[in-house]
Amino acid sequence: MVTMRDVARAAGVSVGTVSNYFNERDLVAKATAARIQVAIAELGYSVDETARAFRKRQTHSIGLVVPSITNPYFAEIARVVAHALWEDGLQTFLCDAAADPVRERTHLEQLVSRRVDGILLSHSSDPDDLRTFIEPLTVPIVFFDRALAGHHSVDADNRLGGQLAARHLATLGHQRVGVLAGDSNQSNIRDRIDGFAAELAKHQVDFQKHDIVRGPQSLELGYRVRELLDREPRPTAIFCTNDIVAFAAWRTIVELGYDVPGDVSLVGFDDIEMSRLTVPALTTVAQDMRAIGRKATALLLRLMRGEQDTVDTISIAPNLVVRDSTAAPRALEVMRAAH
Repeated sequence: MVTMRDVARAAGVSVGTVSNYFNERDLVAKATAARIQVAIAELGYSVDETARAFRKRQTHSIGLVVPSITNPYFAEIARVVAHALWEDGLQTFLCDAAADPVRERTHLEQLVSRRVDGILLSHSSDPDDLRTFIEPLTVPIVFFDRALAGHHSVDADNRLGGQLAARHLATLGHQRVGVLAGDSNQSNIRDRIDGFAAELAKHQVDFQKHDIVRGPQSLELGYRVRELLDREPRPTAIFCTNDIVAFAAWRTIVELGYDVPGDVSLVGFDDIEMSRLTVPALTTVAQDMRAIGRKATALLLRLMRGEQDTVDTISIAPNLVVRDSTAAPRALEVMRAAH
C-alpha cells in the first residue's frame, strides 16, 4: 500500500510538505507541488478521505431531510439545495422521512454519526419533542418550509398565503367555504389556516372549525373532500393546504358529479409545476421554492463558517396565482342575472 511517506520520498520533500499539499495547497511552492503531483501519479497514491475527514472533523457533506420526496415541492427544493451545495464543493445526503417522526429522528442520528457538516430539515415531529432531541447536537441545523421557533429557519409567510386564498374566494362571493388541512401541530399549516380564517372574518364569511377536515398532507386527505361535500349547505369553495391534496380533491369532486369551478371552486398551495398543467389549471398560492432553497443553503453555510452569531428567521412572501379552478358561485351568478 502506497503511503504519504512514499510520496514524500519520491518527490524529495518532507511528509509535512506532502500533508500541506493536500490540506493547505497555497502554502506549497508551485515547483514543489508539481513534483508531488508527479509522484502521486507514478505511485498511484490516493487519499483516504474517511480518515482525512475524521482528522479534520469535516466531511464536506450536508444532510437534507424532507417529509416526502414524492411531493414535487420538496423535490424542487432538494434540487436547488443540491446544486447550490455542489457549487460550494459539498455533497448532499437526501433523506426521506415519510412524514414519520421516528424515521426522521433515525435519519438525524445517522447523519450526525456520519459527521455531516450541517443539516437542512423540514420536520414532521412535534416541535417540543424535536427541540429536546436536537438540543445536545452540535452540528448546525437550518429548518426550512416548517420553522421551529428559536432556531434558524427559512420559510414562506404562510399566514399571508392563507389570507390571499381567503381574500380571493370572498371577493368572488363565496359564503360557504371548506378546508382540507394538514396536521395542526405543523407551524406552516397552522399559520395558513389562521390567516385564512382571519381574512374570511374580515369579509364576514362564516367559517368554523367544523368546516375543516384534517389529516396528513397526502392524496388520501384530498379524497376526503366528500366529507365536506356531503354537508348542508354544501361549500361552494374549498381551500387545500397543498397542491397534492387539491389534485386528489379535484378527482373526487368530479367523480361525485360536480364541476370545477362551476359547482366547487378549488384553491391549492405551493404552485408545483403540475398545478398549471391540469384542465382547467389550478388556482394556488405560490411559494418561491427556489428562494427558500437558496436562502436556507446560504444560511447553513454561514453557520458552518462561523459567520452567523444570531438566530436568523427568514420569511418569504408568497403570491396568489389565479387560474381557472376558481369562479363566482353559480347560485350567486343566477341570482345576479335575475336582478
